[in-house]
Amino acid sequence: MDTFICFRGNECPTLSAKTDSLKDSRKTPRSSGRETGVKIHAPSMVVFSACTARHYQWNAYDLGVRFLVVDIGGTKSALGVVDNGVLTEYQTWQHAGESDAAVVRSMLAEQLMELKRPVAACGVSFGGSFDFIQQTCGRSFHVSGWESFPLKAWLSEVVQAPVLCDNDANVAALGEYERLAGENSESLMYVTLSTGVGSAFVLNRAIWRGAHSLAGEFGHLDVGHSNMCSCGQTGCLERAVSGYWLQRDLDEPAAGILENEERFLDWTDVLAQGLWAAVTLIDPAVIVLGGGMVAQGERLQSRLQQLLRDRAALTNRPEPRVELGDSTGRSVLIGAGLLAKEALA
Repeated sequence: MDTFICFRGNECPTLSAKTDSLKDSRKTPRSSGRETGVKIHAPSMVVFSACTARHYQWNAYDLGVRFLVVDIGGTKSALGVVDNGVLTEYQTWQHAGESDAAVVRSMLAEQLMELKRPVAACGVSFGGSFDFIQQTCGRSFHVSGWESFPLKAWLSEVVQAPVLCDNDANVAALGEYERLAGENSESLMYVTLSTGVGSAFVLNRAIWRGAHSLAGEFGHLDVGHSNMCSCGQTGCLERAVSGYWLQRDLDEPAAGILENEERFLDWTDVLAQGLWAAVTLIDPAVIVLGGGMVAQGERLQSRLQQLLRDRAALTNRPEPRVELGDSTGRSVLIGAGLLAKEALA
């Protein structure tokens, strides 16, 4: 399996030298042992289907350029390398206990320093609000200490390569939009259903970030309940339907809760209420559902499609198509690969 080197300081070759050295470093062995105390899933290779992979043949890869991709989440992080539509060296690890941002960064830096191949650029997904213009973190609702942190500057120093970051929903939307390329979907709404609830919009083939990089705060739409959300408001969609809050309120894993048919129907009713509010405002051609809770599969897709169809019939308008995204979280790394490509521009 391919591996790659992460250089620091004076050890870092120029970008052209990095590119030239890719072929020469294929035989570099990967360290077999880890003494970090961090639980790492075994490295794996993900090969997209022939139908899917053809949409990931970006021009940069014709020169053998490899991109480092990173996903910093609320309860876990992941990294990998994207090359010719293939995600390799995929690793993911859980954050220990009540980790703050400094601990998460330390864990990430430790894993990055073990990588064995040079990279041309790095794309990063951040699990929270993110100022795209300033390339600084906003607020993570699940990990303290990220506020105003210069993520791009820090990672550029660590990996010694160009870096571009964005919030996780935007990055996943990029990956899913690329997957659907050629299906006449110029407008797309991506919804992540996981620890939290977020969204992103692709309008006229570009991410719509809003004036302050805060577009897509779908999880904080008011759906009418009285429970307090971690954002400080009451009534938030995320407070009603996210995996974190389902488990906290009912003291049972979300997957088990949703096995109960009555609870599943109630859950999808609230979720469809939030989706319809977004549909009436944005009118997307397709809604892609991503995140761990999409493991509900066709059961979730067909239920939401029907609920949106029923609402559309009342207002004499077409309903958007509902698609299932990647439930493993790896599509966000494909989107991060697109960010990395943009970082080189």
